[in-house]
Amino acid sequence: MSALVNETSHQAPGKKLRSVRFEYSLAGFERFCQLLNTEDGSVLEVEPFQRRVLRDHFAGAVEEVVILPKKNGKSTLFSALALYHLENWPESEVDIGASSRDQATILFNQAAAMVARSRLEDRFDVKGGYRHIRLRSGATGKMRVLAADAKTADGVIPTLALVDELHRHPSGELYGVLRDGLDGRDGRMVTMSTAGLSEESPLGLLREKAQKLPSFRRRGAYSTARSPDGSFVLHEWSLESGDNFEDLRLVKKANPASWQTVEKLRRRLESPSMTPGRWARFACGVWTGGEEPWLEAAKWDRLRIDIGRVEPGERVWVAILAGTNPAVVMAAPRADDAVAVAASIYEGAVPLERLEAELLRLAESYDIAEVAFDRVGFQRSAELLEEQGLTMVEIPHSPERLSIVSMTLHRLIEAGKLGHDGDSALRGQVLAGQTKETERGWRLIISNETKALIAMAVAAHQATQVLDDPGPQLY
Repeated sequence: MSALVNETSHQAPGKKLRSVRFEYSLAGFERFCQLLNTEDGSVLEVEPFQRRVLRDHFAGAVEEVVILPKKNGKSTLFSALALYHLENWPESEVDIGASSRDQATILFNQAAAMVARSRLEDRFDVKGGYRHIRLRSGATGKMRVLAADAKTADGVIPTLALVDELHRHPSGELYGVLRDGLDGRDGRMVTMSTAGLSEESPLGLLREKAQKLPSFRRRGAYSTARSPDGSFVLHEWSLESGDNFEDLRLVKKANPASWQTVEKLRRRLESPSMTPGRWARFACGVWTGGEEPWLEAAKWDRLRIDIGRVEPGERVWVAILAGTNPAVVMAAPRADDAVAVAASIYEGAVPLERLEAELLRLAESYDIAEVAFDRVGFQRSAELLEEQGLTMVEIPHSPERLSIVSMTLHRLIEAGKLGHDGDSALRGQVLAGQTKETERGWRLIISNETKALIAMAVAAHQATQVLDDPGPQLY
């Protein structure tokens, strides 16, 4: 253990001073960070805004909630805090909880990588398969990942609970179980998250209560609140819904990390993969109250073309989504990595035989390079169609694949390289599109109201992979 320090190192605000026999302080944490290497090999430095957050933790705040836009170092900071706590709190138990085991493992992996990069294997024993980190000194102490099911967390008594992305949690049950476990060992909890979609989520409700505290203050892009006894603290960096999200100097104020420069923010904003809703939440810290439209109607309408539409006889790539409200979309490549699309959209339950007949009809009028399909619900039809001469290509609708085709479609639209015929049904599905952000990236969500949108993304992606003999110009 570290050397003895003064009593305030382990003193909750408003409580009587008491003696401690170990060091657990902000100064000690900053010294510990000098031993840690970041991903680029540099020493981990504690930034001023991080010091502001940590000051409450080391003063004894039992519950601390930190809401920050992405790419401001939350995972790195709290991975370091977990390791420091593990080594400097007697009989420490660090529990990491998230909406899923995979999500919680992200923070664990950060801590494990930090141990390896910093060559601290002589102090920390990483058990990656078990998602455990223990001390090698013989002292009792462990860090572990909890499963998403709150029932598996019953009975835990953490000295430090780290809750990741609370806005994703289906309920506040896991948070409550961890919070109740703190009292047994005078533990502390830190919740870190980006802004959420719904203010009815566990994080949204917690944030609403914090904003009603008498101490709540907002100064520019920074908000804070604390309970009268200092046991609960909120820190949040965000813009307000009426702010100009394209004013990058203003956006910078919601991104306090020194490495989040105006130029880096500009590159993120101008990336073809960025959407308005994701920018609002993950760069500006704004609660959207529901997923914002991924595409403005005016932008889609500007892509309507009269010359360069998909014409009979030309080579096309086709994608089909079966089931309720099925859709068939054709994509024809054009010069300069552009593409023209046309859709056939059906309502309700449509027999597979009708969809098979539609594809065979299209094959009579167009030179079909391939038909992309997902085997769920269409495998037998694909086999029959292949027997009749169509080239069928299975494209599974996995999160990874949907992320790839979604970003391709978004890139084409943002660059003005997708042309359509103005079909109103397709327009409705495009504007109904919703996105989901995961650790693997963002993707469009499949629903019965957006099957043509997803089919278009698949067909456009497949068509733009092969452009040896592009067809006519869009314009």
